[in-house]
Amino acid sequence: MIRYPVLKEGATIGVTAPSSGVPKDLHDLVKAACERMEERGFRVVCGETVWTQEKAKSSEAKKRATELQAMMEDDAIDLMIPPWGGQLLIEVLPFLDFEQWEPKWILGYSDTSLLLLAITLNTGIATAHGTNLVDLRGEYSDDTTAMWQPVLSTKIGDSIVQHSSKKYQKEWDFERPTPCVFHLTEKTKWQGVPKQTLSINGRLLGGCIDVPFSRSNDRIHDEKRVLPSI
Repeated sequence: MIRYPVLKEGATIGVTAPSSGVPKDLHDLVKAACERMEERGFRVVCGETVWTQEKAKSSEAKKRATELQAMMEDDAIDLMIPPWGGQLLIEVLPFLDFEQWEPKWILGYSDTSLLLLAITLNTGIATAHGTNLVDLRGEYSDDTTAMWQPVLSTKIGDSIVQHSSKKYQKEWDFERPTPCVFHLTEKTKWQGVPKQTLSINGRLLGGCIDVPFSRSNDRIHDEKRVLPSI
């Protein structure tokens, strides 16, 4: 049974970095995103891991897990959004106690996909593959990115319709920042299996599946059964 959280107005957002943190020279991105969220009526609480980054991760695995666990158990925090993804979130999984978690939304993509999958499979709590925190620092969001709030605010039993983007970003252009963060230049085009009509229904568990896996983390694979080695 899937348990669906509901995002309410004036919610408190917990920001922690279970994968990559943010190096000092990019702290302004996080601060700008936090300010935008506060302008929109949210309260933002950032953990220590957000502000550090060393060797492809915000901090050692147990510290990342402890901070994430604390925010998930904190009744004052309603929604979790990591600053962005990374590469080594898988190190955190053995240290998490999923049995203590009550439903609250966790939103993100890239390496965060692994955490979303593990949470839903272990707890039945619905998770959201969508924007990261730093992508919300713009003056406004494009229509696709902006859907995170209406979707997470949908009440249990209600429904909401989403549409594919009209355009997508081919590459970053940091020398020319845009008011909506993403540089939407390429027309979105859906491609399926040639000469076949596809119809799919049911729940979707997806995201970025190319997450790292090392033989030194066999215990994660054996105990958690989260995903096969790749």
